[in-house]
Amino acid sequence: MPSASDFFGSLIFGAIGMGALLYGKSVGSVVKMGLGAAILACSYLITESWLLWTSGVVLTLVLMRWKE
Repeated sequence: MPSASDFFGSLIFGAIGMGALLYGKSVGSVVKMGLGAAILACSYLITESWLLWTSGVVLTLVLMRWKE
């Protein structure tokens, strides 16, 4: 049974990843689609809570700072 931190981390980063993936597809940005897919994959593949939050925050910051 996952902890509350794991559950909410997966929920938050899954939503961010899906939104970034769909946004990247609509504007035609391969980089934003890739970052969205990476965030989405992290929310499903990483089981350690601290690693999930760290990687999710880092990838989200990279997504926010990326300029094309």
